[in-house]
Amino acid sequence: MKKLVGILVVLLAISVAFSATITLSPSIKGTLWGKTQLDKTGLTTDLGFTLKSLGFGASADVSDLTFSLTIDLVGGTVTLNSFTVENDKAAASWYASKSFGSASGGLGWFGYYGTTKSKTFVLNMKALGLQVATQEALLGGTDRIALYGSWDIFSVALQTGMAGLGWSGDLIAEATIKPFTGLTLKGGLEAKDLTGTPAFDYVIDFDYKMTLGLLTLNPYARYASTKGQWVGLKVGYSIGESVVLKINADVKYDIAASKLFSWIQVALSKKGIGWAGVKFWYDHSFLVGGTNEMKLGFLVKSDGWAIDPVSLAVFVGSGDFTTKNDGNKSGFGYDIVGNLLADVKDLSAYAEASLSLAMGGFKPTLSIDGGYYLLNGTKALNVVLGFPVFDLINFEAGVAFFPAIDWYVKLFYNYSF
Repeated sequence: MKKLVGILVVLLAISVAFSATITLSPSIKGTLWGKTQLDKTGLTTDLGFTLKSLGFGASADVSDLTFSLTIDLVGGTVTLNSFTVENDKAAASWYASKSFGSASGGLGWFGYYGTTKSKTFVLNMKALGLQVATQEALLGGTDRIALYGSWDIFSVALQTGMAGLGWSGDLIAEATIKPFTGLTLKGGLEAKDLTGTPAFDYVIDFDYKMTLGLLTLNPYARYASTKGQWVGLKVGYSIGESVVLKINADVKYDIAASKLFSWIQVALSKKGIGWAGVKFWYDHSFLVGGTNEMKLGFLVKSDGWAIDPVSLAVFVGSGDFTTKNDGNKSGFGYDIVGNLLADVKDLSAYAEASLSLAMGGFKPTLSIDGGYYLLNGTKALNVVLGFPVFDLINFEAGVAFFPAIDWYVKLFYNYSF
């Protein structure tokens, strides 16, 4: 808590000395939940609170400078996550945990190499288009120094390590150039033990997108020492307004594996009616004794079938309907999956229906979903009835009929903020 008080004192001192205005932005994220549930195993009652984050941001404008910081208060400790001071020409930032890469809100300077997270300081010289960063070593690693510059069509990033007060003998370089619209050239080099026995790892990527009327062509290629070598071409064709026909294809030759990977998908759609698509995969190995692999799948699904208060969604296609993942928007119903060439019974049918009524203050919703997978006989049928009892308190009852009858009745409260 002393650290928090110290930080606030510093900001207050700044405001007094320079007549600045401090803006505090408190934040709290979490979930308050509870339930009383009765099912065939008995009665279960739970109540809980999950705190995801608690903290605040603060900023202060002093003449032409802006100070800002974020603080985390979770776990009984005060953690300074970031601190920035900047004006129109430059900025200096410190982060408790930041990567030189793009994952998890990193700096985005590197994509192939050197993307660990640690304490990081960044000096941004805006007028020059240059940024310099340092990063404290993780356990077993080295301190890092990085440089990033971006000017119009060209950007470059350099990174090296420090072993104690000396050079670690490694170097990372990545660059991107976009000489004209559609063309992107990217490359990266990692050199290790340059003061001893040098070892190099490199990668070069080529990507070009062009549009010729209704046709889109996207040739691409990679040449790398350990990250794969391939050439490929993606093709897209789209025609129509009320009824849209789309043809997409990808042909890729993996040089290292000496194998051709290809697929083509044809889809016809009309908003408010439905979507129908067929996809064919063909892979061919050029190795001695290599085999050809072919797959064929399809998917037909409704689109926007709803007449208040009823809605209906229907899916018929190849593959197992239980792979449908609404959270990640993947699997059956989102992608064409399965292989009818391996077994013509690799087929599923699945449907979701709901009825939502508003009868004064009583607003029940009845939901039914079910599916059948022909290949192995997997089937599902679920019925759920739910409605709000009071503000934020809801009633829900459900019955699952397969593979065995299961049921539950519960009152629950779930509020995320």
